[in-house]
Amino acid sequence: MTIAYETRPTSELSHLAWCALVAVRLAQQEGKAQSQLQQHLFIMQWLMTAQKRRLLPKNVAPDIAWLLAQGKKYGFSANLFNKIDYIYRSSVGELATQSVLFRFTYFIETLKTMGWLDFLVPPKDWENGWKCSETASAVYTPKAQLHPSFDDTGALIKSLPIRFTGDISGIYALMEQCYLSFRQQPELTEFSVFTLESS
Repeated sequence: MTIAYETRPTSELSHLAWCALVAVRLAQQEGKAQSQLQQHLFIMQWLMTAQKRRLLPKNVAPDIAWLLAQGKKYGFSANLFNKIDYIYRSSVGELATQSVLFRFTYFIETLKTMGWLDFLVPPKDWENGWKCSETASAVYTPKAQLHPSFDDTGALIKSLPIRFTGDISGIYALMEQCYLSFRQQPELTEFSVFTLESS
């Protein structure tokens, strides 16, 4: 299941995410959900309870189902807390005030919710122009350049190249929504190439 967050009702999404974040913080104050695994299990249980008892508005049911599916598929590496935090911050209009690294991460996470594949590509594969497929909707980030492109505050300190395969027509609006400045570069063979720039 995919979710196009830009078309979702932001007040309901914000409420869902706020409730989940508060529940986690309260559990942590009680000495629960301390480790990543415990946090994951707590969020999964909270989401299942919210789904079963229909505690939240109907129109966030797909969001709950998607989060549960992510949790079941990827386990605690699904980073449910971070996903919920992204949903909350973007829904309440805080995205523009976040660091470039946060907004870039949100951009990638949103693409993944829309069915895109995401690859951190090792240097040798990057130089050789590796791709998973010529037609798959996928985003490729050079692994060796990712962390050096940002400072400790998440500010972009040097341009970061990004490659895409598949239909990129829908990503321009998402770039704007995430307040990211991308410059389109000449295409490589079967790649659309952009660089993330300081705005």
